Amino acid sequence: MPQPPIDDEALEKLVRAGDIARRTLEYGRSLIKPGATAREVCEEVEDYIRGQGGSPAFPCNLSVDHVAAHYTPGISDDVKLTPTSVVKLDIGVSVDGYIADTALTVDLSGRHQDLLDASREALEAVIERLRPGISLYEIGKTVESRIRRRGFKVVRNLTGHTIARHMIHAGLSIPNYPDRTVFYKRLQPGTQAAIEPFATNGRGMVVEGGVTNIYAYTGRRPRRGLNEEEKRLLDTIIDRFLTLPFTPRWLVDVMEPSRLEQTVKSLVAKGVLHDYPILVEAGKGLVSQHEHTIVVLKDRVLVTTCKGCQG
Repeated sequence: MPQPPIDDEALEKLVRAGDIARRTLEYGRSLIKPGATAREVCEEVEDYIRGQGGSPAFPCNLSVDHVAAHYTPGISDDVKLTPTSVVKLDIGVSVDGYIADTALTVDLSGRHQDLLDASREALEAVIERLRPGISLYEIGKTVESRIRRRGFKVVRNLTGHTIARHMIHAGLSIPNYPDRTVFYKRLQPGTQAAIEPFATNGRGMVVEGGVTNIYAYTGRRPRRGLNEEEKRLLDTIIDRFLTLPFTPRWLVDVMEPSRLEQTVKSLVAKGVLHDYPILVEAGKGLVSQHEHTIVVLKDRVLVTTCKGCQG
């Protein structure tokens, strides 16, 4: 389906968000060391984004080893990095609702470089082939062939995705294998998307595991059925985040922590919020991830989160 063109103001904000995301990711890489905690890394990363004039488009994800995605520290829980940790750092930046999404993996042991190279080289190979109108099938085929060449599997049920203003997942998934169901789907001019290969030495699938700390507003705002505390918290969530993902640790100024967590869970149960479950590799394999955000223009593809990359 043709997309409306991206005007100059929107493109400028997308580029600025990408530049902040690129610099933040490199800063975050420097914080990933044995003994550091997810809280230390993520809160510094989120503060860095704010200090650069952006805002986090979603909570900093710091997913370790067989945890593939969606781990962010909660109000009380945390993860400490070890000398053998394989760490995925996934960040998003919003500038006036225009989003950049990017990720890298750090191997603190130095023993899994081939796994990291698999997802990184797959991403680089896709970027080399990018052009307006490229098919999702070709993207998936490129990712899987590069990851297999390194002797690993793609994580088949984790995908890239289109992005829209104030919306991190805008409806279209971009598979990391040659999925024939998307054979005729293409990235047309006006589309923004995140390309994110995941590689593993496990089964190649993820399942839900662990307690989530990431939520988002569904767009439903029922006034009936909510108590006053739930209404007040929902108003704050909409005012601060709209439909972008958030974490309860960003709301501890609003409500006492245990009450906050209880109220958030109640809003999920009532269909007002949805959660993002922690995703773990089904065979407990290690997972690596690399990701860039692209904007498809009429005559080229711009990689907003990579300086010097060009589709």
